[in-house]
Amino acid sequence: MVKLIAPLNSEKVSGSIGKTLTFGNNQASNWVRSYFKKATTRNASQSALRDFFSDTIDYYKDMSAEEKFLWDLVLQNKKEYNRQKIKQTARTWRCHLSHWTLKTREFVWNGSPFPPELKQWLAPDVVPDVAELKADMEFITGLSFNDPINFYFFPYLGIATSPNHPGLGGKVAGICSSRGVAIALDEDYFNGLSLYKQRVLVAHELNHALLEQNNWNYNIAVYDSEIMAQEVAIRTAQADYLPLYTYQGKTQTEWIDSQK
Repeated sequence: MVKLIAPLNSEKVSGSIGKTLTFGNNQASNWVRSYFKKATTRNASQSALRDFFSDTIDYYKDMSAEEKFLWDLVLQNKKEYNRQKIKQTARTWRCHLSHWTLKTREFVWNGSPFPPELKQWLAPDVVPDVAELKADMEFITGLSFNDPINFYFFPYLGIATSPNHPGLGGKVAGICSSRGVAIALDEDYFNGLSLYKQRVLVAHELNHALLEQNNWNYNIAVYDSEIMAQEVAIRTAQADYLPLYTYQGKTQTEWIDSQK
């Protein structure tokens, strides 16, 4: 392969001329070589593997912004990734996704967007009264949870950036995935709360999950979502069952129907 300086009166050039020469460039220099067509060597196993990787990337692309954010939090807090974020980070966590997808041939891990090797953030037995809070919330709102929810603890969740969010610019204490199947909590903040305030925080995120599981679009009504979540959370934490919860004269079922 011959190295070139300013080939074809251009600093950089790439492509083939007819079927004679192919030009290209890399970090070292410009280059030229004889044109050739690579023989097809893919066999059935290689095709299956490439198709599976393609499916994995499609699943990654289908993740919500919140789930991608949670993935990012996982890696930021993972010991071996405790370094300044570089442009390769996104590729790294997509490799984690691909690895576990290929290993288990599954695209969902128990309703969670996280693969098994990152389960140290899973906190199912630390969050108090979840089953009770979910049952009470269903009674108060008239809605039902359709999927299980996993809870995770993180050292840091970031800053609230959603337009119209009442806590805009403040530290995030909890976050729910847009599919309503994963809830992340700020561990130190959570542990510093009284039991009642822990119940309110958990119930707040549970209401987000409940709405999302019933096809509510949080991004269309950020402010209303946050106000409803907090009001339902307080009633749920206090076991204030009656009457059925309404916001601006409408039940949460009616709010969901209004988006359709």
